[in-house]
Amino acid sequence: MSDSTETESNRSATFSIADMESCPWHEALVKKRVKTFATPVSIHVHSKRARLTDADSVSAKAAIDGLVHAGLLQDDSPEFVKSVSYSQEKTEKGDPEETIITIQEI
Repeated sequence: MSDSTETESNRSATFSIADMESCPWHEALVKKRVKTFATPVSIHVHSKRARLTDADSVSAKAAIDGLVHAGLLQDDSPEFVKSVSYSQEKTEKGDPEETIITIQEI
């Protein structure tokens, strides 16, 4: 059951744990079936899109924060993430769009 309150100056929602979706990847992480990185890494983000974007529009900030939150990376500070690079390619009509994140230990 969720509880939601809203006023003009404050919007908030509280959800019970039962309202949350299960995360099979998190279960695998907890059981140590997913590699975690304790050493410095480099991250490469490759975007496949029907429409290319300006080079300065490609960002992985939220994705990298998610990797830290999930426990795959210890931290996203320069001590742990030495470099982040980006590339992109245009997909053929009808091909799926995707983003591929590659993490490599240094």
